[in-house]
Amino acid sequence: MADGLGAIQVRQDGVAAGLFYNPDENPAHAGLEIKEGASYYPLEVGFDTTPGRTAVVAPTLSDQGATKSIASAYTVGPNLRVTEVITYTDGVPQVNVRYGIENVSAAPTSLRAGALADLYVGSNDSGNGAIASTAPRFVGGRDETSGLVYGLQEVTPWRAFQEGDFEAVFANFGANGLLNTVDSAAPDNGVGVEFAVDNLQPGERRDLDVRWLLAAPAPPGTVTPTALDGNGNPGAVAPVIEQLPPPVTGKTVNVSVRKGRIFIKIPPSKKFVELKGAMQIPVGATIDATKGRVNLVSTTGKGTETQLAWFYDGIFKIGQTTGAKPITDLALAETLAKCPKAKAKKATASAKKKKTRKLWGEGKGAFRTSGNYSSATVRGTKWLVTDRCDGTLTQVKQGSVLVRDFKRKKNVLVRAGKKYLAKR
Repeated sequence: MADGLGAIQVRQDGVAAGLFYNPDENPAHAGLEIKEGASYYPLEVGFDTTPGRTAVVAPTLSDQGATKSIASAYTVGPNLRVTEVITYTDGVPQVNVRYGIENVSAAPTSLRAGALADLYVGSNDSGNGAIASTAPRFVGGRDETSGLVYGLQEVTPWRAFQEGDFEAVFANFGANGLLNTVDSAAPDNGVGVEFAVDNLQPGERRDLDVRWLLAAPAPPGTVTPTALDGNGNPGAVAPVIEQLPPPVTGKTVNVSVRKGRIFIKIPPSKKFVELKGAMQIPVGATIDATKGRVNLVSTTGKGTETQLAWFYDGIFKIGQTTGAKPITDLALAETLAKCPKAKAKKATASAKKKKTRKLWGEGKGAFRTSGNYSSATVRGTKWLVTDRCDGTLTQVKQGSVLVRDFKRKKNVLVRAGKKYLAKR
């Protein structure tokens, strides 16, 4: 499936989940990104899935029997027009994409183009990083169970590549470029390759060929590099967070710094201290993730099985129910200024202050974010909960969320791209 703006999703017959994350969505977080000078054109920014892009020719399917192609065209920023042709053959586990990038401006330009994806390897959101250095090169993830690979095989020569935590892959492309690294221990792996398109003249078009191998046998020479420990030393068998004691339902969770700086407050202390690396903390602890992103691993209630999600842009207190199907609860905990009374007619100085608090969550498992007027329970998604003076707003970027409206005592299912306000 192609959206005609650079994003794609691929599905196999008889398999419900897509091969890119989010597996339930069409398209997914996969496709073409461009960095032209200081201008970055990602696949998505927050709830905007078409930043800086405009459709020119809608996707058109051409059917030649077993082989099919989907063609579309779109602009990226003011200077570039992209002609995209996706080709695949029934029964062949690969998808080929040709991007024709044309300079439609009156001056030469240079850019980096990237083919990137948040992988969903073997109906799972994590896989072992893998690379084949012999031509044609391959980089991506490998399903531990089947041995099949998901990733990119070189056709047009790459400038650089990277496999690892999907957020790091996308962030590095949008910054200074991919790092030519493979992280076999990434908990949520993504992959990307980039191409240099230098001195593209007005009216000139250059073609870039991209090949995705999806649930395919590993190319000759494919290896999984040795995992690194938290200090960058080889020999670890798992990420640092997985080397902690297992979390205990209703008692402890495991946390680690995903990005930036994270602070924690553990009762009875009233002081926040910075989290360094990974740590097991008790239920009832408070996390300040306003300056970074934090991984959180908790139990699912199924033996030793655990679940992972990450949270950011907020302060929250951790709770967890007990029983056969425990839910990990993240209660918004940032102190708010008092909201004006509903019938107040004049704005005071206090009323002009910001009176919101929020928390982004992303991941899989039984997690619930609780605000003043509602809670949002998820099973694998990306969502935002914001406490405001008029209520608690839940917005869903991926997947779906079940919102419990406390005042109205009802449940509301909110799907991707939608929102719900539980009024005060």
